Amino acid sequence: MEIGTKSDLIRATGAYCVVAVILGILSFGSTLTVGEIGSFLPYIPPDLSQAGVYVLFVPLMVGITFFYVATLIGALYEGVINRVIISGLYAGGFSSFIIVFMIIQPMSEQTQVSGYLFMGSFAIYFIHSIISVIAELRDQHYLTVISGALAIFIIGQVCVQLVSLYMIIPGVPESEQIILIKEMLNIGFGVASVITLVGIFRNSKNVYLAQFGGLASNYFFVTALSLIGTLYLNFIGGKLTEVNPVIKQLSPYVEWTGVVIVGAFIFTVMRRGMNESMMVPTELGDWGKHIQDTNSTKGKLLKNFTKIIQDFVDKGHKERLLVKLFRFLNENRASEHEMGQTLKELIVYEDQTHPNFAKRGRSKRVDENNQERRMLVLNRTVQQINALGLGAYKSTRQNQLKKENKEK
Repeated sequence: MEIGTKSDLIRATGAYCVVAVILGILSFGSTLTVGEIGSFLPYIPPDLSQAGVYVLFVPLMVGITFFYVATLIGALYEGVINRVIISGLYAGGFSSFIIVFMIIQPMSEQTQVSGYLFMGSFAIYFIHSIISVIAELRDQHYLTVISGALAIFIIGQVCVQLVSLYMIIPGVPESEQIILIKEMLNIGFGVASVITLVGIFRNSKNVYLAQFGGLASNYFFVTALSLIGTLYLNFIGGKLTEVNPVIKQLSPYVEWTGVVIVGAFIFTVMRRGMNESMMVPTELGDWGKHIQDTNSTKGKLLKNFTKIIQDFVDKGHKERLLVKLFRFLNENRASEHEMGQTLKELIVYEDQTHPNFAKRGRSKRVDENNQERRMLVLNRTVQQINALGLGAYKSTRQNQLKKENKEK
């Protein structure tokens, strides 16, 4: 571990311990109530004023713990998976203040159950994020799709439970409105989870199927569209008007709005498919301009070539260097076999990839190792080019042509 990172970690640990001790003493070693510190708070429900300050300080301590663990993991480890874990921990730190408060507050049992439901939903989302990253790294997109479909379905059931908690009075039969709301949530989230499975075809060779798969991979869009579609079908079918006759006054505006949305959706998918299958844009960029620049001075050409070499050694970008060397060999009349053998090592060269999850400093060592390997590959390639003797051959050929011209 680097000295700067170690000192930052020590300071963060010390600050966390001090804050944790202070909040622990105030929460469990004092008789303070929320009402006594109410002047420092924007609003306090009357039922909460007699509760101990632990209902505020414990959630705060949990949130700070999440932040500290994220800092600790970020200082010790690195990689793509590590970044996802840290992002989840920071999100958990912000959300835990509300969730833990909902669980430990003594006012409402319904709120406590809601806190557990929100905690479970956040855990499902966090697990889905980890699975998605691992699936993308292993090129197993179907795992992302399956976990996303399951997450949508579970969150839908959480929404149904929340409706039951806050809209149903114990001992009183469920009203038609509540039954309809729960039914629409079940159908909407269920349909969304099924549509999400179409995302498996996101990388299909069929352009139109790939378009539908790409749209199905957008979970928020699919979920919102499914819920709105369920609401729309219930409006068209008359169930909403049976529950609330006033909604009938919105017809026919709702019907035409649905027709326009469906038409725009179909047009967008078809247009994107046609663009990708029939029109392939050519974007040369700065490199295209560089290839076409044939009037540059010798000094500028040397400067550009040096930059291309440096770009390969420092960053591993070998495409421009390969084009430059191929052109050089071709101009010096090297055969295709000679060009292939000379540049073979450079063509097949690949950098060692960074670890997806490893101790801090591993990526730096990989970068240093890659830079050394690039230098060796470049040196061996230059030696093979020199072994061809192209410069001498070209000079001899030019002198021979001049001599023939003088004799004529």
